[in-house]
Amino acid sequence: MAKVILALDVSKTEAKNIIDEVSEYVDCFKVGSILYTEVGYSLIEYIKNYNKEVFLDLKFFDIPNTVKGVSKVVAEFGVDMFTIHLLGGKEMIKASLEGIKQSGAKKLPLILGVTVLTSMNEKILKEELKISLSVEEMVLHLATMGYQTGIRGFVCSPQEIRLLKENLPRDITVVTPGIRLLEDNWQDQKRVMTPGRAKELGADYIVVGRSVLDKENRLEILKKIKDELE
Repeated sequence: MAKVILALDVSKTEAKNIIDEVSEYVDCFKVGSILYTEVGYSLIEYIKNYNKEVFLDLKFFDIPNTVKGVSKVVAEFGVDMFTIHLLGGKEMIKASLEGIKQSGAKKLPLILGVTVLTSMNEKILKEELKISLSVEEMVLHLATMGYQTGIRGFVCSPQEIRLLKENLPRDITVVTPGIRLLEDNWQDQKRVMTPGRAKELGADYIVVGRSVLDKENRLEILKKIKDELE
């Protein structure tokens, strides 16, 4: 069964209230760059007190030595997974792996390689970034490079779940944002899908955020999502 990640794209006070309210129906909480900049490590501890997984989504993308150092630090925090941009290349990926191994953490976090952001499409790749590959080709190229370099977790849009599951070995973990309910306004995500369909395609974790956070009946919506994933 696919697990539910709730993206805490809210303020510090709201984040703690939401964790208190919905933890029963959430497997993992995602802490992004805005919230982490505001509160830092204290929120990771708060989530851990609920025995929930922590996904630190800071998308590291820097020179190898810097990524090695920051990977070591977040592993020491005890997070369960964190993101790096695969566009950083093989040496950066290797450095991240070395960093977590040097951390001394009892349980090493899963490094998630970010392929192509769900806000991007082929037009952006070709016209703005001058990348001639299609979105699907770019996703598979980056994920294959990441796998060959040693990481086993990947972030991709729902449209590329099957692509990765069919072309990479079975020991991969796929995390997919861009999850929306049918009744939602799909906003700035160009490659999106419902929870049930993402599960059918093989997603291991689905990330939900606005579909839950913007509603008053959060528990009801999360229960509906969990039921859809069973």
